[in-house]
Parts: sequence; C-alpha cells; structure tokens
Amino acid sequence: MGMLFLLFLMTTTWLKCYTDHGEALHMPNYVGKNLLEIKDIAKKKGFVIVVDSAYQQGLAPLTITDQHPVAESLIKEKRTVYLTVIRKGIQMVQLPEFNDEAKLFIKNLKSLDVVYNHRLEMDTRVAEGTLLDINYKEKSILDQLKDGSMEKVPAGSKLTLIISEKGYGQTKVPNLVCKTTSEAQLILENLSLNENIIRDATTSDKSTAYVWWQDPAAGSSIRFGSQVKIKIMQNIPDGCEENELEAPRDDAPEKPQEEEENEENEEEENEEF
Repeated sequence: MGMLFLLFLMTTTWLKCYTDHGEALHMPNYVGKNLLEIKDIAKKKGFVIVVDSAYQQGLAPLTITDQHPVAESLIKEKRTVYLTVIRKGIQMVQLPEFNDEAKLFIKNLKSLDVVYNHRLEMDTRVAEGTLLDINYKEKSILDQLKDGSMEKVPAGSKLTLIISEKGYGQTKVPNLVCKTTSEAQLILENLSLNENIIRDATTSDKSTAYVWWQDPAAGSSIRFGSQVKIKIMQNIPDGCEENELEAPRDDAPEKPQEEEENEENEEEENEEF
C-alpha cells in the first residue's frame, strides 16, 4: 500500500508540474484555418507560435496546412507550436538540370511544385524512355534547360514531357528515288526509319544530291526502326523531271488498253502528216 500511495503522489505531482495550472491542455486543431484568425487565440492560451511557409496550389495564403503537436495532444501552457502555412505571393521554382533519361528527370520534378504530364512519341534512333523534348506554355524549353539559361517558373506551372517509345509495327517503304538526300532523310525520319547513305564519285554536296537507287524497293513492308539503303548522285537522275523530281513508281497502275490503242492511232496519224 505504501508503494501505491507513493506512486499516486508522484503522478499527481508530475501532472501539476506538467502545466502551470495543474491540468493538461488539449491541443486545438488549427489545420485549414487562417493564421490571422488563430494567432491571438493561441497567444491567449500561452502558446508560442513558430511559423514555416510552403506553397500548395489551390490554397489561400496564410492557410495552415500542418501543425505540431497534432490536434488533441495533451500539452502544457507556453508550449511551442509549429505551424506550416501557405506563403503569400507567387512562388518561383527552379526546374532541375536536364537529364535525357526521362525517369531521372521526373524523379527530380516530383520534389517541386510543378504539374507535368507526358506524351509518348515513337523514335527508334534513341533508347526507349529518352526525354525528347519539354514544353512549357506550348513552347519547347529543351535548349534553355540544356544550356542552363532557363529562368524560374511560377509554382503550379504545367509542363509536357515528350518521351520516346519503340515501334513494333510495320510500315510501307516510301519511294525515295529522285528525292534530294535531305528530303529522303526527312521522309524516313517521319516514318521512324533509318537511312544508310551510299555516295557515288560525283557527290560533292550530300544534302543537295539525289537518290537514284534504294533498297528495299518502294511499297515493300518493313518494320519500324529498320534501315533503308539509298545511293545518291550529285545530278538529277535520268527519268526524273526537274520540277516534280518524282521517279516512276513500280506500283503505278497500267494504262487501259483502249487508251494505249488511241495513243498508237494518234502516233500513226502524226506519221502520215
């Protein structure tokens, strides 16, 4: 009995020492309230308020988003209470350094107050998951991020990430004969095909040279990412019209027999004259 009485006495004494008035206080819930509304009330309770600021899109300035001790905790008077509130004004955010590996760049973005989405584009020239471009306000900021000249953006800004993916389907090989090398390269790039360029002895300027042979032939079925061989020469190949620069297609429809006969008759009449 003596030990129990001693324990009771010690507990009572501790509770009286725990607060200046001999009773514990329940910590109010300040989360979601405005700092100006609770500041004076908290001081009257004897709390010492320490404020830290943060930014969260959609919340009014000075809104309390976190507190310590948490609500309903037993605390004593003159206890320091730590509050996190939404800061006033627009917070500016420095975007992370560019990394062409999309996963690593996104990982760095997650710690910032920015919104992002992504769009996949087929590109067989690079590894899958490569960050191809970054758009902000519908404009590319890739170069600014690469050279370090990108300025801070407002918190909550929206970014669109363009990320590469591999293509596993098939496409038709275009007709490249009579195209310039630069035209052929652009056509193949748009179809996610790669080129293997073979020059002849006449080629002095690759970009303005013309394709005179290709393999596979136009119209063939080929997998995305496959290679198309093209042979180029500096002058326009025979059979290409200078204005159209279009070679006759292997799959062009044959002329109707009646039309051919008419042409033959016209030729015979011309010979008579």
